[in-house]
Amino acid sequence: MSKERLKKYGTTFHFASHFLSKAQMQSAAALYGICREIDDLADKQNNKMSAKNDLICLREALITRDHNHPMVAKALAIKPAINLDALIELTDGVLLDTEEVKIKSEAELLRYCYQVAGTVGLLMCDLFEVKDPVARHHAIDLGVAMQLTNICRDVKEDALNGRVYLPTELLGSVNAEDIVSPTATKGATVRHLVSYLLTEAEARYDSGISGLCFLPAQARLAILIAALTYREIGMVIADRGFDVWTGRAYTTKTQKWLIAFKGMVAFLFSKKPHQYQGFHDPALHRGLNPRPGVHWA
Repeated sequence: MSKERLKKYGTTFHFASHFLSKAQMQSAAALYGICREIDDLADKQNNKMSAKNDLICLREALITRDHNHPMVAKALAIKPAINLDALIELTDGVLLDTEEVKIKSEAELLRYCYQVAGTVGLLMCDLFEVKDPVARHHAIDLGVAMQLTNICRDVKEDALNGRVYLPTELLGSVNAEDIVSPTATKGATVRHLVSYLLTEAEARYDSGISGLCFLPAQARLAILIAALTYREIGMVIADRGFDVWTGRAYTTKTQKWLIAFKGMVAFLFSKKPHQYQGFHDPALHRGLNPRPGVHWA
């Protein structure tokens, strides 16, 4: 079932999963299925109070490692074992989506991105049995970069649902209604902020990719392709002049295969995916302490 969910909902990750071994794909699909189920608790229910209660119950079950909760049982069955503390953080992030979403500051946005996506980087490290703390710092950055890309891609769709992830301290007086149907001035504000957030994502893509050398070789290639494919969505938005109103930015199947080819060339002929050549910048984790895997400055 999880592999079918991966194909249906996670097109980028399903595509990249073709470059994993069979065992790695099965574990990744099982993990994706759990993460998607947690997300669905917030998104697939009309009754937000019921959704919130379900997520709170899940959170408590994760804390107590309650095998009787079906999602906890699934999480505990994943091999190699994953850290449930990261799933608790993920659940906390998804809980925010059961309320009126109005992110106040950039720091709050980055914390949210850590919770709903940086944690997935940590969980993938668990699947690939990567224990090095530095590797986990870079994994968080890649997850945050992908979530920032998601937020920029879905600005209008989220606003239509009353969700504003763009920080109000940077948006000023622009509200959800303004985002859906902006004046020229307010539209320019949104474009500028999307440009800024994609620049922040770029720094984290660079960091995430520089940490891929810690992964097993086959997983390294798959995650590189996923990162490059997601990064391309931001480039599509930039090529549109940061227009987030005229259709959803995405990569076509042809583009995905072209990106995969470029990724394989980089994998075969560049040192970067194989040798650690840098360091982790703790500034990328500003405002995230104290949370699992975070680089304390």
